[in-house]
Amino acid sequence: MAIARSIVELAVAAAEKEGATRIVKVNVLAGELRGIIPAQLIMCFGLMSENTPASGAHLSLRITPLVGRCMKCEEDFTVKDSRFTCPRCQGQDVQMVSGTELRVVDIDVE
Repeated sequence: MAIARSIVELAVAAAEKEGATRIVKVNVLAGELRGIIPAQLIMCFGLMSENTPASGAHLSLRITPLVGRCMKCEEDFTVKDSRFTCPRCQGQDVQMVSGTELRVVDIDVE
């Protein structure tokens, strides 16, 4: 619920700043490690947006995979099954590149 509330608050603030009266769609990017269950977030977004300019808006959610970068050979790879080992050189000094993000990418308004 807290994530949905934050998304609605951000979208409403941005719409009001632009003088829009209605939000049609909110596009969100979420990393796999956020553990977001799309159906639950969409339902919570619908509940949290009631009686706001975002009421009835469509929430478009894109989940990004967990990607690591090997600090030894600089290979980027998708982390699967919590295995933080480089498939190229077997290095284990890995930096996260994506998969933890959560952001409102843009909103469509009227």
